[in-house]
Formats: sequence, structure tokens, C-alpha cells
Amino acid sequence: MNRSFSISRRNMLIAGASAAGAAILPSFSRAQASPTLTTAFGWIPNVQYAGHWIALERGYFGEEGLNAEHLPGGPNAPNALVTLSTGNAQVAYGQWLPFLDARDRGNDFVMIAANFPVNPTGFMSLPGRPIRNPADLVGTRILAQNESDKQIIETIFKLNNLPIDYTFVPAGFSPEPLLAGDGDVYICFMTNQPITLEKMGLKADEDFIVASMADFGYIQPGATFITDRATLESRRDDLVAYLKALIRGWTENERDAEVAARLTVEKYGADLGLDLQQQIRQNELQIPYTRARDGRMFWIDPADVTGPMYTIAREAGRSNLPEDVGEILDTSLLQEAHASL
Repeated sequence: MNRSFSISRRNMLIAGASAAGAAILPSFSRAQASPTLTTAFGWIPNVQYAGHWIALERGYFGEEGLNAEHLPGGPNAPNALVTLSTGNAQVAYGQWLPFLDARDRGNDFVMIAANFPVNPTGFMSLPGRPIRNPADLVGTRILAQNESDKQIIETIFKLNNLPIDYTFVPAGFSPEPLLAGDGDVYICFMTNQPITLEKMGLKADEDFIVASMADFGYIQPGATFITDRATLESRRDDLVAYLKALIRGWTENERDAEVAARLTVEKYGADLGLDLQQQIRQNELQIPYTRARDGRMFWIDPADVTGPMYTIAREAGRSNLPEDVGEILDTSLLQEAHASL
């Protein structure tokens, strides 16, 4: 799909003033226009951005003094961190290891929160060969969507002191190859692929088993909010306001999963042919993952970063890890956002 670029309210006003003549330009005040904050999404506009859609639709960003815009991700769009590095966005959705790689390339990026503090990635298996703990993975045929998943798999073997003994089997987005016997276990999003099996009449824990990678020691957020240090220092208040609006949106989403699903299908992702019932179910499944283990929305524990997340990074071959976690994580904005709600 083509990326769509919105024109900010401020740019529209400036354009209108220029067309009318320079004489009226002084009457336009920067203070009259809300500052724009653009988010680069990591994927297509679906219900995984439920809280964002609600915050837009109900005016939460505007109430916090922001004009919020977004750039969709997807297979035909630039990586969100690339968009952030070019200055076309001030916030980007990102993943832990690509975030470290981007920093190694000279980008002074900082994590400020996590959309999904608990990672919804997991292993799906069938009762004939259930995968319930790391040792069960040894000797299996692992179905996965991306070549990069090999790194995740082998890191899990290393984390659990297991021999790296498995067969990698490329697979698509559907878990049907698991049902067909093409593999023993399928790497899934616990908020998505189980829905496919549920639609077939299969029941979780009876007809199929899903185990979280976090329970296998692979602890890292599912998606983090990343900004660059220059924006962090120059637009701190805007970023706090942004997080407040998102917290409000996601908190509202917890009350009724259908609302954001309808917004997704009928408005923000209307050209994608999304299925309403699937989006409702995905939203129901993803809601718990927006809160950390202690219940705080979007929270990243610094101890998790220097503990299991650093361990994952080292096992995956990343060595340039700062001793001061404050170089890559600033939780003060999220703390301020929560305190002011």
C-alpha cells in the first residue's frame, strides 16, 4: 500500500496565508496552531493501534495540545526507525534489537515507553507434540515467517543452555502449515494466529497450545516508542502530552474492544479489507499486553533492560551496550504522564 502523508494544520494555515498575500501573514501566530507530532507505525493501520485510533477520534491529542499525525508501515513502507532518522517522524514504533542496531549506526535514539510491555510473541503447537517449555524445542521443525526468526530461536536455546538442534521451516502468516504437519511448532503472535484456529472450531489448551516466549526467557517488549535525543530534549512537554493521550486512548479501549475495531475497519484501515470480527478478537487478546507485569501501562522496567534484555542482546551478538541504562531509556516522561492523569 502507498504511504499517505498528512499536511499539518500549521502548514495548511501557512499555505493559506501565503496565497492570500503577505499582508495578512503577521496575523498568524505560531501559538494559535497546535504543534504537530508524527508517529511512524511499524505495520499497516490495523487494530494493534487501537488506543491511537481512540485518542484521535475522541480528541485526546487535541485536548493535550497536540496535532497528531501518523505514517503507516507495512511491506511497502520504509522501516519506522529509518523514518525517524530522517526527521519525518518524531516517534517511531520499534523493536529491541533493531533499536540497538540503529544506535550502532550513529542514531541517538531513546526508548520512552512500550506499547506492549509484555511481548505477545509465542510458540504454537499441537497436542501430539506440545511445546510447553524450552527443552521441548530441541529437535523440532520450527515454522517461522522471517529468516530473522532464526536469531530469536537460537538465542532461546542459548538462554536455556540447550543444544542448538532444530530445523527451520519457512512459513507464511497463517498457522495452517502446522495443522498440515509441515512442522512441529509455529512462531506466532499470540494476539493473532490463534484466532485463525479458533475460527476453525479449535480450542486453546485442548486442540492447540500457545506458550509465550517470555516464559522461555526471551523477555523484551513487543513494541517500544522511540524518539531521538534532540526531540526528547527540545519537545519533552509534547512527548509527555503524547503519552498522556495514548494512555487515555488505551484505557478507554479496555472498556470495549469493539469500538477501536470498528474505527479500524470503517475508517483508519478502511482500504485494507479487514474483517471486523477478527479485529475485535485481536483487540480482546492484545489488551492485557499493554500493561507491564506490575500493571502499569506502557512501563519498561530498567532492571529488565539491563537484565534479560541485555542478555538477549549479548546472546544475539550485540556487545555495545551502555553501562548507564539512561542512555537508551528515559522513563521520566511516562512517569510524568501517569502522574498527571
